Amino acid sequence: WRLSRLAVAAGTVCAVGNATQFAGGALCGFATADLVQAYPLVGTAWGALLLGDLQGAPRRALALLSAAHVGYIAAVALLATSAV
Repeated sequence: WRLSRLAVAAGTVCAVGNATQFAGGALCGFATADLVQAYPLVGTAWGALLLGDLQGAPRRALALLSAAHVGYIAAVALLATSAV
C-alpha cells in the first residue's frame, strides 16, 4: 500500500504540473512554457542517483544516455533562444 500511495502522489503532482504548464502556455505561449519540461533529465537522474538503475550498465549505454542528455539540453537551449 505504501508504494501505491507514493505512485498516486507522484501522478497527482505530475498532473498538477501538466495542468499549470498548459495554463502557462495559454498565457505566455507554448514554446516558452515548454522550456520547463525536464522530465527525461529528472527521471534518469532520479533513477541513476537514488535507485541505482545504471549500476553495472555498459559504457556504451552510459555514452548513449549522456548523448541523449546533451541533445535534450541543446534542444531546450535552441528553444529558449527562439522564444526571445
